[in-house]
Amino acid sequence: MKINYSKRALGTSIAALTLFAGAVGSVGVMGAWGTSEAAANSNTMISEAAAAESATRAYDIDAVHTSVIFKIRHGTVSNFYGRFNEMSGTIDFDADKIENSSLNMTVQIGSIDTNNAKRDVHLKGADFFNARQYDTASFKSTGIKSNGDGTYTATGDFSFQGKTVELSADLHDVRSGDFNGKSMLGVEARFSIKRSDFGMTKYLNPSDPDSGPLGDTVEIIVAIEAVGK
Repeated sequence: MKINYSKRALGTSIAALTLFAGAVGSVGVMGAWGTSEAAANSNTMISEAAAAESATRAYDIDAVHTSVIFKIRHGTVSNFYGRFNEMSGTIDFDADKIENSSLNMTVQIGSIDTNNAKRDVHLKGADFFNARQYDTASFKSTGIKSNGDGTYTATGDFSFQGKTVELSADLHDVRSGDFNGKSMLGVEARFSIKRSDFGMTKYLNPSDPDSGPLGDTVEIIVAIEAVGK
């Protein structure tokens, strides 16, 4: 959830204006008696403005407890899984107004892990990720909406292999609470891409992209744990 700077500025201006009004009222009308009604009202307005600002909570993604997993069809018959081990990002979350929320995340391509060092080297090379030239993949949300069933849809810009496209991800199991004395947020994002859309065509069957040595569709799960700032 993105912090609404215009809203914050408006809230600050209201607070400053009401403080000024309260000060004038207390001196001009009831200066000898302490706090005036205007000053009391100003305190109420300040509290409301502060509450409105605090509705959006900022979180940092905890890479130690976050998983980025991908799945692709191999040899037409089996699913193969791999992961990325290094990522960072932020989430701004407003449970009452989900449209004010945002998700920004970057994954280090060189951290790919398929449980085989030789294969990892191949995947980092020019046949696939070309990690020297394109060292990160990132997602920056442009909007988040509720689906009305406890799930959400995040739409945003996905940048990968030197190309940026609009992409939508389903957000499941969104939970917030306190753990070990810290404010925590959990969310699982799921989406898919066609690797050929990003120029990754090694071992691709052009006549039937999801059959052959290596499929075209890549399913991605991002299970995030984030810690409140």
